[in-house]
Amino acid sequence: MSSEIYKKIGGNSIYTLIRRVIILPIGLAIVPIIIKFIGVEGYGVWIMIQTLLAYSSVMDMGLSPAITKYTAEYDGQGDHRKMIQIFNTLFVVYLFLCLILFLVVFVGKGIIVTSLVRPVHIPKETVSFVLIISVLVFCLTMVFSVYPSFLNGLQRMDVTNKIDSISSVIKFALSVLFLYFGWEIKGLALAGGISCIIVIALYIYASKRIAPYLTFNPFLFNLKTLQEIWGFSMYGAMSNVVAMIHLQLDKLIINYVLGINSLAMYDIAHRLVSFLWGLCGSFVVPIMPAISKIHITDGIEKSKEVFQTVFQYTALIVCPLFLFVSVFAHTLIVAWLGTGYENAVSVLRILSVAYMMNILCGPVTSVLSGMGSYKITFYGGVVASVAAVLFCIILSLKFGIIGCAVGILLAFLLADTFLFLWLQRLFVSSSLSRLAYRSLCFPVVISIIIFPGTKVLIEHFFSNRYIGLMLASVALLIVYGAIIYKDRNYRVVWQSISAVRW
Repeated sequence: MSSEIYKKIGGNSIYTLIRRVIILPIGLAIVPIIIKFIGVEGYGVWIMIQTLLAYSSVMDMGLSPAITKYTAEYDGQGDHRKMIQIFNTLFVVYLFLCLILFLVVFVGKGIIVTSLVRPVHIPKETVSFVLIISVLVFCLTMVFSVYPSFLNGLQRMDVTNKIDSISSVIKFALSVLFLYFGWEIKGLALAGGISCIIVIALYIYASKRIAPYLTFNPFLFNLKTLQEIWGFSMYGAMSNVVAMIHLQLDKLIINYVLGINSLAMYDIAHRLVSFLWGLCGSFVVPIMPAISKIHITDGIEKSKEVFQTVFQYTALIVCPLFLFVSVFAHTLIVAWLGTGYENAVSVLRILSVAYMMNILCGPVTSVLSGMGSYKITFYGGVVASVAAVLFCIILSLKFGIIGCAVGILLAFLLADTFLFLWLQRLFVSSSLSRLAYRSLCFPVVISIIIFPGTKVLIEHFFSNRYIGLMLASVALLIVYGAIIYKDRNYRVVWQSISAVRW
């Protein structure tokens, strides 16, 4: 049973990782392409619209993770009737919420464009069109997100990640094509719409193939079912609100305090870190549904064992990668976009450390949610949000985009400390501080030894930016090689990789 649990988590982690590996170069490549065709202001406007839509995701009401959690539990109990009921109930809820959102944005698009997006040279009519198409795509994605959430609850992340990978490739290809044809920012919105329709069709097909018993019938909406999951989803909804604050507030603050061009520069660093955050989050995403099932069947001791194992692997993978980005920030920015973006370097250094801490806390929040302590994860988000509001505003006014990055770092530090202390209270017989020390010591020390020395070597002897990037990458491989050499007993990882079939 224990081996099966780790194989399931490991396999789903690898599939999520593969998707992120596909998305990473696509996301990095599209930035210079967009800037080339529509300029820095156009890119800033596009990012601002996407940021506003990110805030709209609070309308999820915490229902998406609720579908995943309770589908996993009902699947463990073999109760297909309850699985179908929660699926259709939450589809109806999503549909109702998205109709309200679309009507509000459609009616108030003029105010939104003038007061929030604030384009300088781009016609407001163009921005309004992009806003409406983008919110329509967002609503369709949200309504039909019941399908991927259902599949994740069945722990079929291999399927959801394949479909998401296909979506990313299609969206990238269409975006480049439409930009080339001169459709500018409108083309980006239309590319998202077409890829959204394709993804919805693929999810419906995959769900019917994997779970033939799944019946789509909105008339199966059941108020009692909604009431049963309300405790979890209510705190999930509030957690989404506070997550949007501490994960997206920095961009809104920069837009208002420093302007759209500073936002574009900040987003360059933030985008790179976000991709790595998602990449490493691949190892965290499968934990919550697995813990939900394990906690019901095997109790807290097995949940504790799974957390300790996953945290150790997460630390070994995450620390070298984020420290690499922090040390070689200038090399990465120059190799990616060339010169002229030096203001983003210091931001990248700071955000790399901040998001490293956030990812390391990922297993903590997943285990707490899976065990039903979702209130604690919400309170952790509140700590991060309040700290982010205070620190980002004060430090941005004083130090610009660098100050905002420092504010995010301090907010994450406070929230992660809070969550670790609460998990320690649940795992009474375990010392999380000792676990953290054992897990973090070697990858952090070996990274600090190798990366700065390689950086000095590159700066003094190699002026070509691509050669510098290659040497930096070699240093990263050396660090990972040292980690693997230190302990070769990572059989679960290799079993999971060997089990993957793309």
